[in-house]
Amino acid sequence: MALHFDEPAVTDLAQWRKLAEAVLKGADFDEVLTAKTADGIRIEPLYAKAEGRTPIIGRAVGSAWAIMQRVDDPDGARANKQALTDLENGANGLTLVFKDSLGAQGFGIDAKAESVAQTLKGVYLDAGIDIALDCGPRGRDAAHAIADASKALGFPANTVRVRFGLNPIGTGARIGALHGDGAQVAKNVSAAVNDLIAQGFKGPFIAADGRVVHAAGGSEAQELGFVLSCALFYLRGLEASGIALDDARTMIEFRLANDADQFLTIAKHRALRRLWASVEAQCGIEPKPIFITSETASRMLTTRDPWVNVLRNGMGCFAAAIGGANAISVLPFTSAIGLADPFARRLARNTQLVLAQESHLATVADPAAGAGGYEALTDALIEKAWTDFQAIEKEGGVVAALQKGTIQARIENVAAERHAAIENKKAAILGVTLFPDAHEKPIAVLVPSPALQTPSNTQFAPLAALRVAEIFEQKMPKIGAAS
Repeated sequence: MALHFDEPAVTDLAQWRKLAEAVLKGADFDEVLTAKTADGIRIEPLYAKAEGRTPIIGRAVGSAWAIMQRVDDPDGARANKQALTDLENGANGLTLVFKDSLGAQGFGIDAKAESVAQTLKGVYLDAGIDIALDCGPRGRDAAHAIADASKALGFPANTVRVRFGLNPIGTGARIGALHGDGAQVAKNVSAAVNDLIAQGFKGPFIAADGRVVHAAGGSEAQELGFVLSCALFYLRGLEASGIALDDARTMIEFRLANDADQFLTIAKHRALRRLWASVEAQCGIEPKPIFITSETASRMLTTRDPWVNVLRNGMGCFAAAIGGANAISVLPFTSAIGLADPFARRLARNTQLVLAQESHLATVADPAAGAGGYEALTDALIEKAWTDFQAIEKEGGVVAALQKGTIQARIENVAAERHAAIENKKAAILGVTLFPDAHEKPIAVLVPSPALQTPSNTQFAPLAALRVAEIFEQKMPKIGAAS
């Protein structure tokens, strides 16, 4: 079918479909031109403009997101040098990754005041630097460590911007154990928050964190449903501890994973804001913009042909920025191999700097507003996520659902379907199952990744992290073995 530029543009969807079917010459339209997400959401090849839509506001209009750089090196002196280099070269926030946290990747700093103080030596904590904690199962230890370290370094609590990231449900889901039943978990985390408030910190203090679901292979709607259930659990606990509901909601931060599927990632971040606004409205409080931290997904990274991870990270960061994330962290492209060296850390940092300062992605508030495809996908994710959220609540809430194993079972089904699609060549992993490099050379890291330990003394099935490529990489020849 020839394309003639003097022909009038086709603006009617029915007419366009008729022309498209003619080009397909009998091939099935749905099979060739449509797709389905892990949640069963149909992706059309073409969408009309979404009329009457207004932007979903997250960040202040025209303001950039916080460029976070992870600090996970257990060597305190080396971690301090890395942190100072990052801040001197464009980052304006640091994520302190503690051992056994959701983002630890086998490394992490000790939850001790002296370790944190050594890591932050020379950092002007009162100069507006964003500090975020990626806590392990004993989040209060990390909170006390940063509080004591700030004091030791001479910075009063009210001058330090810390997002404490207390996350007992997320870290408990990862290891398959919680410190007590739901009532006890709520009591413990609320006590920690009240203690930090008494010291003069402003928060946010708690993280409703979906990364544990994403890393375990869950779908976008499952990640959102889990986050909503966690946030509601924490909100109820804070209110029960004597904190006014309007104040309690400001003490909760939301954390999501972003990956190389830019359409779903953008829609997921937009959907979360509308979903939580609905929860707030049903709680009888006027909705306010939430704080979303987004991290490039660990599950999409590969150890084979890891240079492709630079592209994956770039796409994920782009999508999180367009989706309105308030803070973004980009994993070094060698994270699946080991502890990142200065070069890999610089690439991670510069990925954000280019998108923020050269591509000006923060200039427009919600660029996806009114775009038919993004609006349709956002709406569909909201519907699917709300259904998943309601299912968790009907099972007794997020703690009870984890203990029953229902959340884990649903995630396992989605992960298995994704694996089967790759196994059956209906999907591919670039550099692993598609176009593998037979002459690949090893990549430098400071320390190779240790073997991950299987959780012991579990109370319920853990949501273990698994890279999508991991099983397929195990079947490949060793690096350097090919002639």
